[in-house]
Amino acid sequence: MTKRLTTLAVVVGVGVGLAVFAPLASADQPTIMHKATTATTVMTGTCSFPITVVETTTETDRFFADQNGVLTRANADVTEQDTFSANGESLIGVPYSFSLHAIFDSSGNISQIYADGVIERVPLPDGSVFQSAGRVDFAAQGFPSFSVTPTVGDEQNLSGFCAALS
Repeated sequence: MTKRLTTLAVVVGVGVGLAVFAPLASADQPTIMHKATTATTVMTGTCSFPITVVETTTETDRFFADQNGVLTRANADVTEQDTFSANGESLIGVPYSFSLHAIFDSSGNISQIYADGVIERVPLPDGSVFQSAGRVDFAAQGFPSFSVTPTVGDEQNLSGFCAALS
């Protein structure tokens, strides 16, 4: 579940741009955008070493404004596949889907951001699988650029994931 602030940055950037045109949109109808992106980031804090992550996503973004045209929230339905690399090793995750939610205060600043759904599913060389699902609360995790561990939920075989990349 991306977990990705990259997607968030795009969602927010587009949302801020849409805020200029928000009076053209009805308060009860979202502005919808479809896009596909590829981004590279470095994940830290999951294993004892940094991991380069290449994220490939397709998504549908929905931007909601109040009756005055002020952006209040943004939701994204995302399908993503990730490739993890560290120490000369690489792992390719299985495509997964999640929902990303951003809530804005009256000044247009993000007051909450979280993702729900599958966070990651990665087959490992020994035949086992690393997987996690639940909710990633980006604020509670200190706004990492990428996370494979839920704030609420469960992960299985994180030690195997780190060992496969060590």
